[in-house]
Amino acid sequence: MITERIVEMDKTSPLYPKEWQDVSGAPEKIWAVGNIRLLAARKIAVVGARTTPVGALKLGSNIAREISETFTVVTGTADGGDCAAIEGALSGSGNVICVLAGGFSALPQGNMSLMEKVEKKGLIIAMHPYDTPVRAFSYEYRNKMLAYLSEGVLVLGAAEKSGALITAKYARKAGKRVFALPYAPNTFAGVGCNALIKSGAALTENAADVLTAFGIEKTEQKPKLVLTADEEKVLTVLRELSEAHASELAQKTGVPIFKLRAVLSALEVKGLAVSVGGNSYKPV
Repeated sequence: MITERIVEMDKTSPLYPKEWQDVSGAPEKIWAVGNIRLLAARKIAVVGARTTPVGALKLGSNIAREISETFTVVTGTADGGDCAAIEGALSGSGNVICVLAGGFSALPQGNMSLMEKVEKKGLIIAMHPYDTPVRAFSYEYRNKMLAYLSEGVLVLGAAEKSGALITAKYARKAGKRVFALPYAPNTFAGVGCNALIKSGAALTENAADVLTAFGIEKTEQKPKLVLTADEEKVLTVLRELSEAHASELAQKTGVPIFKLRAVLSALEVKGLAVSVGGNSYKPV
């Protein structure tokens, strides 16, 4: 059980996050399970609303996987953007820190299997005693501390009002860098992200957009994916349309619908496309 291995530390501990030492309202004690050494690593927060679209979740997960090789990914424990960040980091270096909004008794039961994976490779921390429940104001406090713990914040998805925007607000207040995925105009789940970009956040389409902002250049070359002629045609059209139904792809590419399903599945496996429901697909 996760809760059997909780370690307590206060501000006098050398392991207590240095980023919080001088922050007003920072917790006097924290409780942690997992790789405590990650608290001393360079960190970037990756957050997003529960309603973040599937395509953005896939892209965000890929970005988290890549940046986890350089930074520890810091996030919450909610469905949607937080889980995408966790899964991405776990599929990369495993360097991920999840910050709870309450005590360890408030671990999200629906995501317990994911939390157990975090414990094995990353770290879970609480800023409240074990039995502290999550209250309405708990999330803003958690999001504030997420921002101060990290060198920057990447927002994967946010409507007009979203907890992810609170994290970005505190990041700006602290002079941290803010990044956001761009969305098509009038996309409800991305209104907050587009507003962040309009007000100065870095438009982010890949991990390099984050890493180069910190002067980090990725030098290793990924092996080039080999695509069939049909996969090339479908991917080209999908990128032109941004999102398309399978029937539309079949019409525009000339690939029969019975064959198209296998092509789309292959593109999903290769991480180049994602199903967004209703037999529609988006490029990644």
